[in-house]
Amino acid sequence: MRLSVNFLVIITILFAIGGNSCLKSKKEGIPEDVIVVLNNSGIYKPSLMKVILEFQKPADSLKLQAAYFIIRNLEHNYTIERILVDSSGNTINIDIHNFKNLKSIKNHLSLIEKEKGKPEYKSDSIWLDFKNIDPEFLIDHINTSYGIWMNQNLGNRYDFDKFCKYILPYRVSNERIEPYISHFQKLFAGLYDQNKDLSYNVIEINRAINTKLKYDDRFEIFPNPQSIKSIETNKSGDHCDINIYKIKALRSMGIAATLDYTPFFADSTLGYYTTTVILPDNSKIYLNNPDEINQPYQKGNVAKVYRRTFVKTPGSLFSIKETNMHTPPFLGNYNYVDVTNEYISTEDILLKFNDTINYAYIAVFNDGEWRPVSWAIPDDNGIATFKNMGTDLAYKPVIINRKKKSQVTGN
Repeated sequence: MRLSVNFLVIITILFAIGGNSCLKSKKEGIPEDVIVVLNNSGIYKPSLMKVILEFQKPADSLKLQAAYFIIRNLEHNYTIERILVDSSGNTINIDIHNFKNLKSIKNHLSLIEKEKGKPEYKSDSIWLDFKNIDPEFLIDHINTSYGIWMNQNLGNRYDFDKFCKYILPYRVSNERIEPYISHFQKLFAGLYDQNKDLSYNVIEINRAINTKLKYDDRFEIFPNPQSIKSIETNKSGDHCDINIYKIKALRSMGIAATLDYTPFFADSTLGYYTTTVILPDNSKIYLNNPDEINQPYQKGNVAKVYRRTFVKTPGSLFSIKETNMHTPPFLGNYNYVDVTNEYISTEDILLKFNDTINYAYIAVFNDGEWRPVSWAIPDDNGIATFKNMGTDLAYKPVIINRKKKSQVTGN
């Protein structure tokens, strides 16, 4: 008796996800760290197994490794949406078109603070990737990204490790997941010249985007990155919006790109985001705004520069803290690596903390407040060593109290 193809696929899936004992079998060939994610995903396991089963042909062996790369890192990636609320928890809706600039919005919020207490950002919705990602989206994303990577001229092609880390990831930050490769392929395919080196193509794409999108500080009031459709409709965004857009455009052309940022400038306002392009030989191109190609973080006003990663990074606070522990959002809400010494000279700073705390923070003065930019674990004597800090800056030790606010603790 012949079995239908669909019936065989169903049997295969059921066998593969039938229990932990099946997944632990070395005969399945699934890496142990991927098995952990599959087992933790519960009822969402069939969706992830569908992605794995899609790439079982010998010819798809590298695509299968790409799928493993994504799945093993799914647990540490998510979409978060925040809302601005007053002290009573009521949502504050801001229409930026009613304001001239960010300063006028802040003046408006100051009036609200006098009447209803200080506004703050509150997490409204969180979607964990390993329990929400669409398997069909992931399959298509892997196929398309892989095809673009393989079609690069040999001189412009990255090794598989760089492809996985800096081209394959479907998200840049904590933005909503959306398909984007075909969109950017249509927009920028005419600009990309296979006969030119990657540096030429990076500069051309960057210039085209800078012509298309403008920085508007009013968008700084929104805690959630804009969608591709939204930023193109508005023709503007904050630095985070614009650089997420750039990175997705570059990745869509097979160019490795990632997001660097400083949480807060010292003795100034806000922070800054930039795009770093990593070339096959590991050299880098730093995309500043609007068209400058240089290192945007300079000695004297930058304490820290971090690089967002799709991969879980042991050196980030997010990877070691308890999930429900409140930490500064730039330090404890996602994976990153410290790249400060890639931009500026650094030094280690030792500070004494008298409080019994798990994590200590060091802050710079920004927009009228001392804002944490780095963290450390105090030793038994209360000494915290903050590594790779920018030089020639004023710092203050900070703790996070139970009310989730920063408190300066000393000099």
